Amino acid sequence: MKLNIGVIIGIASAIVVFIIVLIIIFYVNSDFDQQLIYQVNKGVPADKLIPQIDKETEKLQINARRSYESNLINNNMGGNSNNYDYYTQMYENEMRIISEYNNTQEKFAERLITKEQFLQDIKNPKEFMKIMNLN
Repeated sequence: MKLNIGVIIGIASAIVVFIIVLIIIFYVNSDFDQQLIYQVNKGVPADKLIPQIDKETEKLQINARRSYESNLINNNMGGNSNNYDYYTQMYENEMRIISEYNNTQEKFAERLITKEQFLQDIKNPKEFMKIMNLN
């Protein structure tokens, strides 16, 4: 079975774009988590922190959407539309993780969970990074 060079290039470029976007998503947000902890410790009210969290979440969602669209375009240019379900599932998983991450940040900003619980609850997205070999 011969693989078309365009298909191989399309798949490879889609994977590279996906990894780059994940790196951006998780490394940019790790600094935000430290800022959030600092602000909560300083007593900044939740109503001032929630808009910041929402802004960061929106950035993550936009990056996830761009990655998804890029993967679909690269996949289609490679002549292989069989990976549509795979990329769609990856996008849905990413959006779910972003939503859970957002909820955890908001709970911490509202002082509904402790710093220790916050750090524990954000471990899953960071473990996702390790699974993807992004550390």
